[in-house]
Amino acid sequence: MLSNLKKFLVLNSVSSATSSSLGNFNDKVKKVRLLKYDNLRGLGILLVVLFHLMNPFSSVPFYGAIAKSSMIIIMPVIFFVSGYFSKVDENTEIKAFKGIFIPYIFFCTLWIIFTVIVLGSNIPKMPYIVPARGLWYLLTLFLMRLFLPIFVRIKHFFWIMIAGSLLIGLVTFGSNIFAFTKFIYYLPLFMLGYYFKNSDYYLNTINPKLKGLFLKIKDFFVNYKLITFGILALLLISLTFVFRTYPSGFFSFELSYSQLDLGNKIGMLMRLLVLLASLFAVILMNYLMTDKETFLTKIGKNSLAVYVLHFYFTRILDIYFIHSDLGSFLLDNPYLAGVYIVITALIITYVLSRDFITNILNKIFDIISKIFIKPAPN
Repeated sequence: MLSNLKKFLVLNSVSSATSSSLGNFNDKVKKVRLLKYDNLRGLGILLVVLFHLMNPFSSVPFYGAIAKSSMIIIMPVIFFVSGYFSKVDENTEIKAFKGIFIPYIFFCTLWIIFTVIVLGSNIPKMPYIVPARGLWYLLTLFLMRLFLPIFVRIKHFFWIMIAGSLLIGLVTFGSNIFAFTKFIYYLPLFMLGYYFKNSDYYLNTINPKLKGLFLKIKDFFVNYKLITFGILALLLISLTFVFRTYPSGFFSFELSYSQLDLGNKIGMLMRLLVLLASLFAVILMNYLMTDKETFLTKIGKNSLAVYVLHFYFTRILDIYFIHSDLGSFLLDNPYLAGVYIVITALIITYVLSRDFITNILNKIFDIISKIFIKPAPN
């Protein structure tokens, strides 16, 4: 019986409220849990780098199909893990400000300087309000963490956000102010991660029969990983076929259904399909991911540095390499392009995931925090 209890704790990542007689075991559970979710986040970040390196080759049908299918899982798994690592306490808001908003302002400023000096671009009309390249993730994550104490108090919030992610597509926005549409769309995935972390509590709030069904389904996916992987692969392949003619803008979740030339009913139906597929795929990936330390672990632990800095590499490569004679040769040779994409992604990810880069960034953020944030009162 004790062994079954331990197995349940590992798979569901229960809280520290477990009996003290299992205290040592819980320490091990915490370590396993962190490695598993660092691996998941590392995989998501690696896929982000691969995706952005793949963009110049999106006109090749094979790479275009891969890009569309990958968008169903890349940011969803990152938001899922972000939700998993989130918690509600008396310092939630200040932690979000220090850990996310300050880096957001810093990297937006750095990107503006880079684009103006190196690329010769103009200063954006609404800096910081409209996120700079790729930095919408930090802004949306900040908002999610900031309002999490409120979200967890709202009944049926997950289902409300499912509806919200569909209804937001009915509204046409002039610009991506505060990444609001992305914030609404990805919020259910963020909350799913939070619910997973606190699954022992939330499972006890539902009907016992439904709880038993969920646990049986979970056990099946965990115990038959080959079948689970097959289901995930079949899901992605099927959706790639379904969305093969859809514009990539559909997966940006910034454009309204009318801007995509979709009817509201069709637009909502297809967005619901993508959202449900992302939720299901993330759950499958969660059960498939190893709890052992891998090369993905360090990427996951140093994910911020990889995420925000890889844009400089991909942008420079796109301008100065892809549009060169050698780059044109790659555009005409899809197989060599694939080799280039994979090798370059591994190199960029490896370099940016080194501890010294994260340490430098943390020191910078600490200095900025001391300038703008008062010490907590005793």
